[in-house]
Amino acid sequence: MIRHSRVRGLLAAAGIVAGLQALTALMSVAPAQDAAISGTITLDASAKSRVPTAPLLVIIASKSADSRRAPIIVKRIPDATLPFAYKLTEEDITLVGSTFDGSLYLRARIETSGTADGRLEGTPARNPIAVGSAGADIAITSLGAPVATSQVTQSLRVGLLWSGSTPFDPWSVPEGLRRAFREFGYVDGQDIVFEPRYAEGNYDRLPDLAAGLVGLKVDLILAGGDSASVQAAKSATKTTPIVMMALADTVQLGLVSSLAQPGGNVTGLSFPLVAIAGKQLELLKQTIPEVSRVGVLWNPANPAHSPVLKGIKTAAQLLKVELDPTEVRGPSDFEDAFAEMRKERADAVLVFWDPMLYAHGGQLALLALQNHLPTISVYREFAEAAGLLAYGPRLPDMFHGAASYVDKIIRGAKPVDLPVEQPTRFELVINLATAKALGLTIPPFVLVRADKVIR
Repeated sequence: MIRHSRVRGLLAAAGIVAGLQALTALMSVAPAQDAAISGTITLDASAKSRVPTAPLLVIIASKSADSRRAPIIVKRIPDATLPFAYKLTEEDITLVGSTFDGSLYLRARIETSGTADGRLEGTPARNPIAVGSAGADIAITSLGAPVATSQVTQSLRVGLLWSGSTPFDPWSVPEGLRRAFREFGYVDGQDIVFEPRYAEGNYDRLPDLAAGLVGLKVDLILAGGDSASVQAAKSATKTTPIVMMALADTVQLGLVSSLAQPGGNVTGLSFPLVAIAGKQLELLKQTIPEVSRVGVLWNPANPAHSPVLKGIKTAAQLLKVELDPTEVRGPSDFEDAFAEMRKERADAVLVFWDPMLYAHGGQLALLALQNHLPTISVYREFAEAAGLLAYGPRLPDMFHGAASYVDKIIRGAKPVDLPVEQPTRFELVINLATAKALGLTIPPFVLVRADKVIR
């Protein structure tokens, strides 16, 4: 139960602020540098009729002219208005270990729903562009339709290995993932065939599912959900390329050698879960300053959870919050878990990312409301299901990143040469209807930072 008080300014204490700054260093960017590349992005008349209502402008900078090489900057500008004056600096770097120096190859594009009519893309009149240059203007034009993917590979077969469950039939593929592949010219059922395999939260099934995909001789395996799927795929094959889209700190868990040099046949996306969970605790404390004890829902079967539990103790101490870890292995444990947290007098609940917990987010949110407990988790769907807060990477970004890796590999790049990427964009979602039901008032300085507010 929340204990109301007039205590304010806890987060202004010098020790806490310093600690939080250190905690969030992984998600912070370096101060802006003098060195920059700037210019104006315009739209050619031939492309105007194809621009979406709310265009997503993407600016890409690479050290190499080879498009198969991972770019060092991928800057996304939602709802861009053209002409658009852009500026790239060191703080825009998205590829870990890269430096903003020398000359960079630039291109800009507007994301569209498909590629049948060609791409909306452009490059500077002269490429590459030296760092420090101004006037590097880019005109986006409607390019001809790209070479059909079927000309690159006649039967691209992608195995989808997922630790959790699907809310649809067991052979379904998330629409967001299909959409991401369509953006790269791959149409499901024509240029690409998915072989989805869901473990339904039963980790013991993953080795057989992974071996089955290898037996089908898929061209590539997409391992999603959490680190268990990546480990199962990695154990099943040393040759089939594996792209990670699992919410896990893959370096810490030993799934890749490093971000810059993953090694072997595995690459993809990695997530700093300790930093994300620490930021979630901070947001809970900022939203409800009187919180002093936080229940933590975690799944002991998830390999990533134990390291995160250990890692966020420092954040909890800095915030003067006690943690109450509560195990849940399946939906049948939920009611007992909330009863236990109420018994321990928890003020709020942090729900760790887990495929099983995600699949039952609606049930968790309802139990939290019934027990008058504010909650925070990773994806916006949790807040949309009546959770109070959600903070983490966006699923569409994760799907797009995974599709980008697959496209590079299919076109000739090797996983060993593709550095692992971490998310650069995080979103905060607040459910005001849930806040009202809990009798809470969201502080204005928290509300103004929200990417989405549910009323």
